[in-house]
Amino acid sequence: MISLLQQAGDILIPPVVNLELERQITGWNSLDWLSIHRLENEHTKNAQSWVHNDQLDPGEAEAIGLALQMKADWLLTDDAQARRFAERLALEVHGSVGLLLWAVAAGHLHDREQANAALDALTSSSLWISKRVLREARKAIDILFEN
Repeated sequence: MISLLQQAGDILIPPVVNLELERQITGWNSLDWLSIHRLENEHTKNAQSWVHNDQLDPGEAEAIGLALQMKADWLLTDDAQARRFAERLALEVHGSVGLLLWAVAAGHLHDREQANAALDALTSSSLWISKRVLREARKAIDILFEN
């Protein structure tokens, strides 16, 4: 899935998310297509407030703050609480399944088998995907490859 991010355009993350990913993904800090951006004062204060009020974890808070600061086209998160919070702030939010479906629609995944293998990889990861979402994603993949 990380390789699909590179195809999605400018990928911006705040420093705290970068630190989280460095701890989780070997070789993360060598991705030259990724930009790390600090939050400006107003957005830093908002993110700290969201964390202090137990509304969000630090990574999600800073990512939402950065998306607002940069007027991002969309925010990528699989955290349900962060998704709902960001949507209330009028951000367009997508998760890993949405990124995968975008990659199919944009032609970055070239056949149904490759797309279903990527979806299977998501279900084998630590990401929880409901049976309903999985069923709808497979249906969407089928529809996208019929066109």
